[in-house]
Amino acid sequence: MLVTVKVFEAFLRCETKSYLYSKGALGTNTEFSDWQRHVREQFKRAGWERLRSTVQDDEWCVGTPPRQALQNCRYRVIIDYTVALPELHSRLHALERSSSSRSKFENPYIPIRFIPSEKLAPVDKLLLAFDAVALSRTSHKIPRVGKIIHGGKCVTATVPLAGLLDKVRPLLASISTQTGKDTPPPLVLNKHCAECEFQSRCRQIAVEKDDLSLLATIGDKERRKNNANGIFTVTQLSYTFRPRRRSSLAPPKHQPALRALAIRKNQIHVLGTPALNLSGTSVYIDVEGDQDRSFYYLIGLRIGSGASAVQHSFWANDRADERSIWADCLYILGAINNPQLIHYGSYEKQFLKRMTSRYPGIGDAMFLNQLASSAVNLLSVIYGHVYFPTYSKQPQGGGPLSRIPLVWQRRFRADRTPLEVSVGVLARDQLEGKAGYLQRRGL
Repeated sequence: MLVTVKVFEAFLRCETKSYLYSKGALGTNTEFSDWQRHVREQFKRAGWERLRSTVQDDEWCVGTPPRQALQNCRYRVIIDYTVALPELHSRLHALERSSSSRSKFENPYIPIRFIPSEKLAPVDKLLLAFDAVALSRTSHKIPRVGKIIHGGKCVTATVPLAGLLDKVRPLLASISTQTGKDTPPPLVLNKHCAECEFQSRCRQIAVEKDDLSLLATIGDKERRKNNANGIFTVTQLSYTFRPRRRSSLAPPKHQPALRALAIRKNQIHVLGTPALNLSGTSVYIDVEGDQDRSFYYLIGLRIGSGASAVQHSFWANDRADERSIWADCLYILGAINNPQLIHYGSYEKQFLKRMTSRYPGIGDAMFLNQLASSAVNLLSVIYGHVYFPTYSKQPQGGGPLSRIPLVWQRRFRADRTPLEVSVGVLARDQLEGKAGYLQRRGL
């Protein structure tokens, strides 16, 4: 069966997505996925221009030259090289003639990929190895290394391919076997679903089946263990809950069976006694960052509750603005009588530590220590104690802000379109969702 680079990349993230692509299925594109494709294409084309500028006009070509030209190493750079075989199809971003000594069994050309991300992921290297396999199928010679040019500074990473090729070959065999079947692989929801065009389709199927993967707190290992015991649905899991005595000193463990029971009965279940120690003025904080570029672009504060609540949003257009929004945030907090930060998850706690370390000249050290020591992580309070009738551990579908603000933030850097109002509204809605949900239930 034909394996394309699109099908291969999808398989690395989700077997169901890979199968759907192989059958020509069409999903619903999201703003995030459209933006991702646009950024990748722009970065690739800019990379082509840089490659072409490094060689003479007669030393590069676009497309797939005759095999004889490859064997004679006619070109130093080949752009958009296509491999179209009955069993494999790929469009290699570029090929570069190797300048190092090589054996007669080594391919004289090495594959190049252009990745806009600052940090490389394992998927990026496996895709480079896929290109190397495709190249070897046409020339019968395997390249020893490949290159990935990535990030805003166009850093070149030279990647040894031997070990990666050993991983790619069995993956290709698995994909070929899977796509040859008339039935799709077992559907398993995972973290990639949030940005997948088949998200709605797969989630609907999972809900109809009451599939165990709907519970975000169950990992693959635990899910397979439950399956081996004949438990495949959330309802089945709910009947396995048994309350047990535990030491008062031991930290509470999350019990997926109790969450399943909460869903089945559509009730909030409280196990033990959650301890929520609040003092001073409550300030709900939610922070968003660009992990790839290692900076924070949005700080949201919500002071108080109800109609008297005051909302502040601090927006950084780029890394240079991060210092300013941190200073502005501390200025607002400093004007509050005994502020106590309340957040959901550990992300904000990491934010406080990193900002204090990154900008030691901003803020009073004693005040910063007080903020960090008095901060309350609501997730740690309810984790293991409070079980909402939801599949996710985030109340009211909250969780981190969607990826849409990140799209807006990147677009701002490109065309300088003001976006603070839209992001501020979204930040407000998320903060109200996190803070208000627990307030309305008296937690």
